[in-house]
Amino acid sequence: MIYQPPWYFKNGIVQTAWLVYYYARIWEKQGHDAFWLKSYPPIEWQEKVFLGAEDVPLWGYWCCPPNAYGTIILNYGITGTSATAWYAQTLARKAYAQGLAVLIYDWRSHGKSAELSPVPSSDGWREGADQVRLAEQLVALGCPAPMALIGFSLGGQLALWGLKTAIEENCPLICTAAVLAPSLDSNRSLDYLKTTWSGRLIEGRLTQELRQEARKRQARFPEAVKPGAVERIDSIAAFDREMVIDYYGFETVAEYYTKTSPLLFLPQLSLPHLVIYAADDPMFDPELVTELKTAMRDNTNGHLSLTPWGGHVAHLSASTATEDGFWGLNRLLEFVTAQIKCKVM
Repeated sequence: MIYQPPWYFKNGIVQTAWLVYYYARIWEKQGHDAFWLKSYPPIEWQEKVFLGAEDVPLWGYWCCPPNAYGTIILNYGITGTSATAWYAQTLARKAYAQGLAVLIYDWRSHGKSAELSPVPSSDGWREGADQVRLAEQLVALGCPAPMALIGFSLGGQLALWGLKTAIEENCPLICTAAVLAPSLDSNRSLDYLKTTWSGRLIEGRLTQELRQEARKRQARFPEAVKPGAVERIDSIAAFDREMVIDYYGFETVAEYYTKTSPLLFLPQLSLPHLVIYAADDPMFDPELVTELKTAMRDNTNGHLSLTPWGGHVAHLSASTATEDGFWGLNRLLEFVTAQIKCKVM
């Protein structure tokens, strides 16, 4: 389905800002009673502490409807929690209504998982293995395979790492992944943010949130935070320099970002995957568009939906008689349900 937004959303900054300041604020006030969720059945979530790779504790919500035919694991973006990531909660409601089991989890150093362990996030490098472990534990709870990984922004990077790890470990449970506005190369995109007023505004807001999380980690696990580290966090890269790379053995942030970049392994992914990406995404270096097309061009397992417009984790459209305005979310779910059903049949 071709993406055609209303004329007033043919600007990545405008569409991204609207998504954040309209939908996110309504979710903050109304939660699961938000107007766009009223047509979907409520979910009776169950809470559980799962174990990721290296037995890192990961807190999550999970649910399994009667006669479920597959399962999806959702990865939200760079900040937030399972409870506040309204776009992940929205997709969960849509998936549950279609008969899929769902897990939304707080990945390393996020949400309630950050209360359980000082282990930092790793931009997918270890979260890939985490997702394979999560899939195994979901099956033990009664959730059915095949399973799909879905991610948004940095969570999209995590989902791609999850698919990569499932392939490398020959995991029979995970069959596909679909990502919206995935982070592809942090080195270049973080440099790009500094060149535009909107980018500097975005990074400033995210840096504030990351600094708050660093303070929480310092309060919970003071032995895990270097003296003065929180005060030195003045950018996203500084957060990773002070809070991440030493734990995983990287010498520089640049080395860490190069290691975790999905662009390096997209051509080799041998399971079906969908990447939805907007050329006007204000978060990422525009030159990555050409490289993304090249990386996916010769991989028959890769499906790229590259659109002129869409902003960051947005891809909003006008509602129709058959579909609401969440074009991006709907395409993610459409792709993974088709892949799961192919495996089931």
